[in-house]
This record gives sequence, C-alpha cells and structure tokens, in this order.
Amino acid sequence: MGADVIVVGAGAFGCNAAWHLRRRGLEVLVVEAVDRPATQATGAAAGFVAQFSSVHHSEWGEVEWGMQRYGIGFYADLAGRCGRDIGFCPCGIAYIYQSREGWERAQVAIEAARALETQLEALTAGRASEVVPEIRFERTAGTVFDPTAIRLRAGDAIAALAAEVALQGVRFEYGAAVEALLGAGEGRIRGVQTSRGDFVSSRVLLATGAWTRPLLARVGVQLAAEPVVVARYTTRPLAGIRRQMPMLMFSDSEHRFWIRAERGGLLIGGADPKPLPDDRRVDAALPPFVHQLPGDHAIRMRENVRKVEDILPALKEADIDEIKAGMPCYTDDRLFAASAVADVEGLYVLAACNEAGITHGPALGRHMAELITDGETELDGSRYDLARLSRG
Repeated sequence: MGADVIVVGAGAFGCNAAWHLRRRGLEVLVVEAVDRPATQATGAAAGFVAQFSSVHHSEWGEVEWGMQRYGIGFYADLAGRCGRDIGFCPCGIAYIYQSREGWERAQVAIEAARALETQLEALTAGRASEVVPEIRFERTAGTVFDPTAIRLRAGDAIAALAAEVALQGVRFEYGAAVEALLGAGEGRIRGVQTSRGDFVSSRVLLATGAWTRPLLARVGVQLAAEPVVVARYTTRPLAGIRRQMPMLMFSDSEHRFWIRAERGGLLIGGADPKPLPDDRRVDAALPPFVHQLPGDHAIRMRENVRKVEDILPALKEADIDEIKAGMPCYTDDRLFAASAVADVEGLYVLAACNEAGITHGPALGRHMAELITDGETELDGSRYDLARLSRG
C-alpha cells in the first residue's frame, strides 16, 4: 500500500503535519504503533497554547512567537468546526511571581515579550480581583496577564484533528509499529516496514516522539534529544474554580508550577530541581509506552504545590484523582528538530517537542508540509535543522 507521503506517528506533530500535507493535495498515510491517536506524550500534555516567547522561555524569540500565534488561531478554528468538546477555552494566562527579586528580574523578559507584541498586562490588585479572583494577589510580588492564550485538552484536540483529516482522505494504519526504514541504508527512502507489513512511499516523515531517536540510530543518524518522564495530575471538582480561570504559571518558583482548570477541578504539573530523580529517566534506545511510566513525579508535585497554597487556596483540597505521564524530548537549545535528513533522500524528521509540541505543532506541521512539497519554507529552516543535533 503506497502514498505520496507516510507520516509515522499520530500524536500532535504527526496529525498536524498530516493536516497540512493533505491541505496541499498529497495522499497521506499515517502509521501508528498503537490503536488510536494522541495516546503517548500528547495524551499527557498540559494543553497550554500561549505566546511564551521571551516571557517564559528566553530561547524562544520572534520566530517561535509567530508559531505560537498561528497555533492559537489554528486550535480556535478547530474548536469551532469539529463538533466535539476538546476542552477549548480562551482563558488567557497569568504569570505569577512570588518573590520581589523574581519580579524584578522578570522585567527584562516582560519588556522583551512586549516588544514582540505580546499583550502583557501587569495586574493591579483591582484588576487581579476581576481577572483571576482565585488567587490572593496580595501574597504575590507581581503578576502579568496575557489575555490571548487558550487552553484545550490536548489528547481530545489531536484526536479530533485525526478524525477530521480521516474524513478528508488521510488514511490511518493503527497497530503498525515501524520496524525498519526501507531504503534508508542505500540513501533513498522507499517506505517503512511495520508489524502489519510494508508501506511504500518515496517520502517518509518521522513524528514519533521518543521513538525517533532509536529509529534514526538504526540508519546511522544521531539525534541529541533526551526523553524525560513527566507526570501530572488532575483533581476532582473543587469549589471556587471557574471554567474561565486563567492558566497559571508560577514563573519564579523552583518547581515552576503550572495549573489550569479542568472539568471543574485542576490540572497540575511542575518541575523537579536538577539532577532529576531516577523515576524521570528512561532508556533512550528503548523507550517504554506511557502505560509503563511511573507516576512518582506527579505525587511529588502534589506535596510540593502546597508551597503556593497561600496564593491559590484551592490547592489545600487539590488531591490526586488521576495521573497521566508522558515522555517529551528535550534539546540543549530548547529548539525543535524539523528538517530533512541530510544523508537519506526523502526522509524527514519532526521531533524534540521540548514539552511545547501542542503550542508549536500547527506551525511545525505547516513548515514540514512546505518543506516536503516545495523544498523551502516560510521559516528559517536552519533554526530547526536536524544537523545541529547530530552527534558524531
């Protein structure tokens, strides 16, 4: 069975790429190892889509800012037309600073973000009571609010996108784990060998998350992107949590907590100080599936998040109802891998989400569709070239 292009992986990157490739008129086949889309890192994603450049990540600048803006519009349109509840809410995002030092240090990043036209409003006590009444503003050193940010349930949104492209003619083969890249050893891709047989195409896009690195290693291509276990949890419904509550980012916390409303309760995640605990490490050469991942990280966050109960009192009752874990992959420069593979004609990679694949997935999917069909893109391709992540 052939196609103009095979996309390997039905997560956020793969489905966004398939959507944009189909829009350009290509016959697309999506090959997925498990039985449905959006089950791995995507299913455990936070679902934040915001203009994070500068204010949240210094590594992201104007290029990523444009991608973030595109993502906001893309998902807003999807929510309006898909006829499904994907948890979409144009709620905005509030960046909270706990310490005076943290607030003062943040001013340079805030001004840099504003220079990119990010709509950041430094809240007063009065405005905070209107915008984010869930927090005790007087317990913070400062808060800035971006009203343009949106949230969604990542797994539901990407599943809806997969359903949409299927109706548009994109074919999905589920339960087809890729075992080999056909022709890659001779320098020209011919398709993929899977657990359900061979699929033929002269163009293959790997959008396989943590499995991209071992697949490339089989053909002598190295990818310096580390898979890391992240686990977050949801609570049962809590009193006082509005559906429209802004997403919260505790920007100067050592744990960088992020919190958002979810089905009347909260979805909560955060960071561990380095070095990371052993439960967050995996064998990059043989990544496990999400059902095999531990939830220890989320359990720690439940205890750690008590440190900010004075700011968000609802956290006192925010006990764990459900834990989800995934394996985002990180690069040292916190930029993505989205390019052709130099030594294998017809082979492409879209990988290294840096825990931001939902936000940037639509623009990266467009980038790859342009690259595959035209050989050139709107974005500066060198910024995300796989070659910078190759290790000799």
